[in-house]
Amino acid sequence: MTILGALIILFHPSEEQLARAVAMRSACDRLLVVDNSPLPDARAAMMLGEAGVALLHHGNRNGIAGAFNCGLSALFDAGADAVALFDQDSEAPDAYFAVMRDRCTSMNGRAFLAGPRVFDENDQRFLPELATSGLAVERLSIHADAAMQRCAFLISSGCVISREAFTRLGRFDETLFIDHVDTEYCLRALLCNVPVYVVPSLVLLHRIGSRRRHKLGSLELTTMNHPGFRRYYSARNAMQLALQYGMRLPVAIVPNVLTLWQIVQIVLLEKDKLAKLNAIVLGLFDGFFGRMGPLERTRPRFAARVARTTNAVNTTNPARLGEMNTPVAGERAMSLTRHS
Repeated sequence: MTILGALIILFHPSEEQLARAVAMRSACDRLLVVDNSPLPDARAAMMLGEAGVALLHHGNRNGIAGAFNCGLSALFDAGADAVALFDQDSEAPDAYFAVMRDRCTSMNGRAFLAGPRVFDENDQRFLPELATSGLAVERLSIHADAAMQRCAFLISSGCVISREAFTRLGRFDETLFIDHVDTEYCLRALLCNVPVYVVPSLVLLHRIGSRRRHKLGSLELTTMNHPGFRRYYSARNAMQLALQYGMRLPVAIVPNVLTLWQIVQIVLLEKDKLAKLNAIVLGLFDGFFGRMGPLERTRPRFAARVARTTNAVNTTNPARLGEMNTPVAGERAMSLTRHS
């Protein structure tokens, strides 16, 4: 029988998020939690320890990609045949592990990635499932009775990676640090002929960004309201993906179109316009010239400003700590209706 593990990444988790992690212990065959908070979270260690949940502190070294690699290596070394990735904001359906275990068994040890449909609770709609020929993307018509349906891209949360897929594709790209980490992995899977599937019967509840809807006359626009440092990573990594994969997979250019759409949203509807636009310009420049890695290394003065702002916000409103800092990997980057 397939041994299906689960890997949860935490970053300044709330008690509700920790309780969700504890509840997952009885559903999967192996559970590992990686605390990616810069300093060890004593409350998380206590709650998870009392529940018998394995915990590793990774300290946000190389961002979400580093946390994925740390946890995946540990779980595969411990004998897992496949591993499901989760961030702390996701809520897996009750049938998730039973259905995914069955799907893994049917693949008979082959390389694959598989994930559920994703319902964004902030936007109250499903993220689109996409297919690609390598030249363009198209939205899939989901067949609810299909066991698995071939697609091109998955967000990391809820995604199952088989042991053979991890062997063939290798580790997540830690130079990206945060955004588009999962997009890059799916592009790599396309080039390596590792199939990517959506499982229509499973729906993952997830919260992406701080979405707000706005009316402009007869138009309704949605903004993500990510802070400047996230705009930097998103723009930089989109540019890097275009340079790295664009000649072989022209679809890799699409995230840069989404960067342009971010600019429109910021100019029309968001606050802190100059700071966010400046972050995007810096990101595009660094992505083009290959200045990759954490912000503290590529833009230390910008990183210092971010730290000061974050500390000020956290001092006046501690409840926003996780919201300001959660390093979400990639919300479905090829979507034309939303972006990281």
